[in-house]
Amino acid sequence: MSAINTNFSRSLLTVALFLATAAGAVATVADAADPVMRIAFPSGMNGQIVVTMDKAGIAEKNGLKAEFSSFPYGPPMMEALAAGSVDAIVTSMLPVAAYAAKLPGDIKIVAMVNQGGHALMVAKDSPAADPSALAGKKIGVSFGSDSHLDALIWLRDSGLAGKAVLINIPPAELAGALSNQSVDAIVIRQPQVLRLQQQSGARILKSWPLRYVTIAKTKFINEHPKQLQEYLAALRDTTLFMSQHPEQSAAWFGEYLRMDPSVIMQLAKDDPNASARTISEIDLSVKPADRAMIESRLMEAYTAKMIKEKVDPHSLLVE
Repeated sequence: MSAINTNFSRSLLTVALFLATAAGAVATVADAADPVMRIAFPSGMNGQIVVTMDKAGIAEKNGLKAEFSSFPYGPPMMEALAAGSVDAIVTSMLPVAAYAAKLPGDIKIVAMVNQGGHALMVAKDSPAADPSALAGKKIGVSFGSDSHLDALIWLRDSGLAGKAVLINIPPAELAGALSNQSVDAIVIRQPQVLRLQQQSGARILKSWPLRYVTIAKTKFINEHPKQLQEYLAALRDTTLFMSQHPEQSAAWFGEYLRMDPSVIMQLAKDDPNASARTISEIDLSVKPADRAMIESRLMEAYTAKMIKEKVDPHSLLVE
């Protein structure tokens, strides 16, 4: 090959390498500016909004690149958040309180989402007719959860503290523990409450509402405000979709939970936005009543000694 051809080939190679490097640099900048938001959820009713967002492609419609991951319950999900493996999660207040007490300033509540609940239940043939009958009995509950907090408050306020014994049981094993009589009662969340009523005739002795929130890493909020706004828009659109298409949303979530969609549909009616028909009716902001609830739950968690440090509610809010 002639020297001219050799030099020309080298020049082409140099240009090609330059273009490839430049393209890679551009891609890196673009990726940095438009990251994938990693969103996680547990297996309670709070997961329905995330499953629906994923199945309906609503994140993508709002320009948000998102990855979705599920967890059986709260603690491993919060560990993933602390490790930086996820950027945002849908959860309830006790996990938020416990996390904020250990890692102050690391997260913010960015929206209020759908609603659920949990209940104190006994088997169909249990002699217990009211909660006071559980003195001296064993009650299964998942430690570190909102169910645990509400159980502690109830025991204190009803004079049963120190009389009934709380047994730590993972969420997925609560129904089985009641069935095999290893405990006398359980505190379990929806949709398992309704399913137990329908399938085994289990009875509710007391119930509590449970409002869900979505939180995001403060670092992600500060570095990617555009993605945060896309996420909030996707949450609003998903909430409206769930209201307008309850059957489809329930079918998707029922498939995920391996549960009859009719159970999901019945519980979805408790969502404050269940009757919304236009996007203007959807308000997921943290309103004054929500702020009061957040402040109350944080103080209750501290008083019940479920968190060791007080958490300033203002530190959790995006001002």
